Amino acid sequence: MNEESKRMFEKIRDFLLVYMPKQRGLSDHTVVSYKQAINQFLMFVSEQKNIQYEDITFQDWSADMIGKFLVYLEQNRSVSASTRNQRLFALRAFLKYARILNPELMPLSMDAASIAPAKEAKEPVAFLSEDAMGVLLRQPDDSKKIGLRDMCFMVTMYDTAARDCEMLGLKVNSLDLKSSCPKVRLDGKGNKVRYVPLMKKTVLHLKRYLQVFHADDSENDGWLFYTVSHGKRNQMSDDNVARFLAKYSAIARLECSEVPEKVTPHQFRHSRAMHLYRNGMPLQLLAEYMGHASTVSTQIYAYADTEMKRKALEKCQSENKDNKDRTDDSSPEWQTNEELIKKLYGLA
Repeated sequence: MNEESKRMFEKIRDFLLVYMPKQRGLSDHTVVSYKQAINQFLMFVSEQKNIQYEDITFQDWSADMIGKFLVYLEQNRSVSASTRNQRLFALRAFLKYARILNPELMPLSMDAASIAPAKEAKEPVAFLSEDAMGVLLRQPDDSKKIGLRDMCFMVTMYDTAARDCEMLGLKVNSLDLKSSCPKVRLDGKGNKVRYVPLMKKTVLHLKRYLQVFHADDSENDGWLFYTVSHGKRNQMSDDNVARFLAKYSAIARLECSEVPEKVTPHQFRHSRAMHLYRNGMPLQLLAEYMGHASTVSTQIYAYADTEMKRKALEKCQSENKDNKDRTDDSSPEWQTNEELIKKLYGLA
C-alpha cells in the first residue's frame, strides 16, 4: 500500500467510523449501507483497472469510473433505480467529506456531484387487504414453539407498522407490557426513537411468547426474537424472516387469493398504515405513528387508496344523477365540494 492509498483508506475509515455515526449521528443501518456501497465500488475499480484493492487511490474516483460503476450495477447486477441512486449518493457523500479535509479533491467531488441520478418509477404502494392479512396471520401453528415465535413476530410487526430492521433490533427491554398503556420502543432510521402502543391481543401474544422464549432470562437486553446456533442466541436475520413469510404466504394464498405471491416485511408496514388510514386515522397522526418526519412521506397512502377514491366517485355520480333529475342546471358535486376534492387527491 502506497502513501496515496493509505491516505484514501484512512479517510474512508474516519468517514464510516467517526463522521457518520458520531458527528452526524446516523444509524448503524445507514453506515452499513454506505460501507457496502464504497466497498462495492472499490472492488469494481480493482477489477476494471486490474490493480490490487490496496493500491486504489483517490485518482481512481473519477466521474468516468463512477459512471461505469453505475452502468455495471444496472446491467450486470440488475439493481433498481433507487439502489443505483443510493450507491451514487454514498460515493458523493464520501467525496464531499474528503474534500473538506483535502481541498485538492474538490474537482473529484464536483464531478461526482454532476452525475445525474436515475429516474425512479413511482410504483403504487403494495399492501394486503384486511381479509388477506387476517388469513396470513392465522397460518403459524402457535401450539409449536417456532410457530409461536413466527406468529408473534408477524402480529407485532403488523400492529406496530415496524420496519423489518426495527423488528430485528428489538430487545426484551424494548417492551413495556405492565403499564396502563402497553407499548414498544422502536429504534428507527437516523437513530429516531418512537414509542408505539400495543393492542390488547398483541400484548397477550407477547406475554405468552416471553414465558416460552425468555422465562429464564437474567437480563433484559437480549434479542427479543432470536435464533439459536451452537447453543448461543443470535439476532434473527432478514433471511430467516423472508423464509417463514414465504412459507406462510404460500399456504395463505390457497385460502385467500388476495394474498400476493410474494409478501415482504415492508408490506406489513404499508398494510397497517393503509388500514389505519381507511379507518379514519388523520395523516398527521399516521405520520407520527409511522415515524415519518412529515406528512409528505405519509401522503403515499392517501394517493394509493383507490378504493376510497372509487367510493367517493360513485357517491359523486349518484348524487349528480339525483340532482340532474331535479334540475338541468346542476353542476358536478366535486366542483363545489372542497372536502371531497381533498379526499380524492389525498389532501384530507
